[in-house]
Amino acid sequence: MDAHPPNKISTGCKPVDALLGGGITKGSILLVFGERGSGKTTLAFQTILTAAASGRGSTFVYTEGRTPLDRLMGMAGGGWPQSSERMWMLEVKSFEEQEDLVERLDDQLPNRTGVLIIDSITARYREALGTGKENIPVNKALNREMALIKDHCIRKGLAALLTGEVSSPPFGKGVKPVAASILTYWSDTILRLEKLPEAARRAVLDKPPPPAEAIVWVSARGLGGKEGRP
Repeated sequence: MDAHPPNKISTGCKPVDALLGGGITKGSILLVFGERGSGKTTLAFQTILTAAASGRGSTFVYTEGRTPLDRLMGMAGGGWPQSSERMWMLEVKSFEEQEDLVERLDDQLPNRTGVLIIDSITARYREALGTGKENIPVNKALNREMALIKDHCIRKGLAALLTGEVSSPPFGKGVKPVAASILTYWSDTILRLEKLPEAARRAVLDKPPPPAEAIVWVSARGLGGKEGRP
């Protein structure tokens, strides 16, 4: 039985769920951002596997080449055959393909989809960026994508998890998401993952206030507490 609040979808990582007040809220967008290797895809995989284990259908959109299915299957372990029946995997090879997919979410997502994951929402966007005024239509397109995802979440009661890369502001002021103003506006919740020595990661809740954080560890099964257990 799902012990989480009925309006929440568990990520499968107890410390992260605690930061999120029980998990990802249905009808909302969770943005998870961090540098490469910080655990974004791991958390995304963990979320889709947890959803599948609880009987929910999920759609996973991967935008950075070939979906690392071996890694997902390894995390699923013996539960893969049953879990895979509740997952739909899509690959996006350009920003134009991403735009088209988001524009047609009502047609693209199976009716049983309860969780939508896009890993990452900004990889193809960064490829499409030019200089100066060339970026205006690209930024407008990303803004529209976020608005459509949010609308779909609200209408369908979906929980969306979007991952994003980081950009480094000048003068050593830390990191922020790529397309920060757009993503911050549309995301209901923002979680930042930071690499620490060895397998440790810092998960920081940047939105909504007040800020909160937890230390998690990466293992073959995903992100978890100090013992490596989800």
